Amino acid sequence: MATAKACSGASVGSALALALAAYNSLHPALLLPPLTLLCYDQAVSRRKDASSSSAVKAHTSLGSFTIRHVSAFFISVGLLLGLSFVMTQSWTFAHAVYGTRLLLPDLTPNVGLWWYFFIEMFDSFRNFFLGVFWLHMASYSPGLTIRLRQQPLAAVVVLCGIFSIFQPYANIGDAGASMAMLGLYGHVFECRRASVLCMESTTNQCAVTRYAFPALSALLYTLLLGPAFYHLWIYAGSGNANFFYAITLVWSLGNVVVLADVLYAILRDEWELSRPEMRGKEARQI
Repeated sequence: MATAKACSGASVGSALALALAAYNSLHPALLLPPLTLLCYDQAVSRRKDASSSSAVKAHTSLGSFTIRHVSAFFISVGLLLGLSFVMTQSWTFAHAVYGTRLLLPDLTPNVGLWWYFFIEMFDSFRNFFLGVFWLHMASYSPGLTIRLRQQPLAAVVVLCGIFSIFQPYANIGDAGASMAMLGLYGHVFECRRASVLCMESTTNQCAVTRYAFPALSALLYTLLLGPAFYHLWIYAGSGNANFFYAITLVWSLGNVVVLADVLYAILRDEWELSRPEMRGKEARQI
């Protein structure tokens, strides 16, 4: 809902929806930078269309818009936390909801990457690696927002995929939601007719994705074997934790390949728009 509201330029609605998501699971707050830029771009575009003035963008300052949008987000979060306190008459819910994600006290096996690592971790290093894991996930937000400044929606889509892999308690539902959002950039999966130099004929060439089929095959492979390995370990007693963790590594690898391939496709598509003469040609990054 936050993404949909941002695409329509509804800044307050987007901030409120994102506040609801962050209030429940904390990590969606990292979507605030790209969603702010998306709201700003839509607001500028709408005002330009309304007034047909080239000076509208200069009139609408990104700094002031960011302050208003971020303020709406934090005010909404504050109101939700205050309402929770009024209902429970205690702040213990904060530790139960947010402390569980920040400190990872529950190491029940899941499809994420955190539980097995921290089971094997010595207690003296636990706090350090908790900080490292959280910083690792948080570091993607500013980097992708800056690199994909012209396409903040792409940053939102990629970040949702990153959260489904690297959040503390990962689950299949988050991965399914992030993959559904890939439909917003479905054009990078389409095949097209591309002319090849030094050849008289044309060939079908996938637009810009490279590893979609093997990555999706790996995900299907893990969806079938994951429950089987979990059953062998937990119920049948004929396996161990390495069985299930190995298949979760393959699952995460498949998701990473999908995200990397989509990110490459988005950047390649952006590059071809700026250089139409290179459309469909091979290029090497230097």
